[in-house]
Amino acid sequence: MSGTILRKIGAFFFNRRDLLPVPLILGLLKFAVPNRKSWLRGLPFVALGEGLRIWGIMHIGPTTRTRSICADRLVTSGPYSWSRHPLYLANILKIVGLLIIAGNFRYALAVSVFYALEFSTMIPYEESFLAERFEKEFTDYARQVPVLLPSGRRFSGANPSAYSLAESLRSEKRTFASTGLILALIAIIGFLGKDIEA
Repeated sequence: MSGTILRKIGAFFFNRRDLLPVPLILGLLKFAVPNRKSWLRGLPFVALGEGLRIWGIMHIGPTTRTRSICADRLVTSGPYSWSRHPLYLANILKIVGLLIIAGNFRYALAVSVFYALEFSTMIPYEESFLAERFEKEFTDYARQVPVLLPSGRRFSGANPSAYSLAESLRSEKRTFASTGLILALIAIIGFLGKDIEA
């Protein structure tokens, strides 16, 4: 797949990223089969992912809520000194947690393929933008910091800029609401499933 096509697909997903949990929610209504073990195994991933998101937003700020891609500075502090895309890593952790809770392997596999396509196109789209906007600064940063999974080595030129915890929590209101809705749906499905079996 050429870089131009990849960027176009990435731009498509990026501009609609608020709507992308909808297929996950609709699928849960049909395929989720949660139980106590799946909740115990999945919730730590959801909590870890949300914690990482809040930490990331404390450094990148509320600009993550815009529909169009933008950046007034290259963020290299906090979790960005360990991973170039900690918010995507956080989202992956949350999705894994929700799929574990849902308890349906085939459904989890299908959803994983969808999100793998989404993230594998959105990341190059964002990186091409950052490389054009920040040039050498981004090249130096990308050379030292891995795309997603931290390597154990921190970026040496981390900038100190950060937003407050209160600002980050306010910025996450919609994410809290969507995650809460998904968890509530899974809980209701689990409860109704038990009633049907009884």
